[in-house]
Amino acid sequence: RTVTGVQTCALPISTLVRYNTRLVSRDARAARPGDLLYFRQEDAASPAHLMVVVGESRYDPSRRDWIVYHTGPDGRDPGEVRKVSLADLERHSSPRWRPVAANPAFVGVVRLADLRPAW
Repeated sequence: RTVTGVQTCALPISTLVRYNTRLVSRDARAARPGDLLYFRQEDAASPAHLMVVVGESRYDPSRRDWIVYHTGPDGRDPGEVRKVSLADLERHSSPRWRPVAANPAFVGVVRLADLRPAW
């Protein structure tokens, strides 16, 4: 339950990635809408972080490479959802958030496994 009393279900990112995704590439440009950019930063309070590849948005068609992510909580700040282009993320002011092969914190692009029943 959250502070508001609403029941929630949480799954650690590492578990989600390990059992429900497959690695597509370490090249973020290989991502398709629905794919996830996976980062691991062992020195962080929350070492695993995912960003969702949206691609083109019908609400903002100015770009075709939108990424959406939550900044995560920081002290009393609950964080916020942000939208950024892949091109801008590749030039992020903090190199650890750049989805480029030279960044050891960028694990790569992962794709959710097929969740349809096997029968």
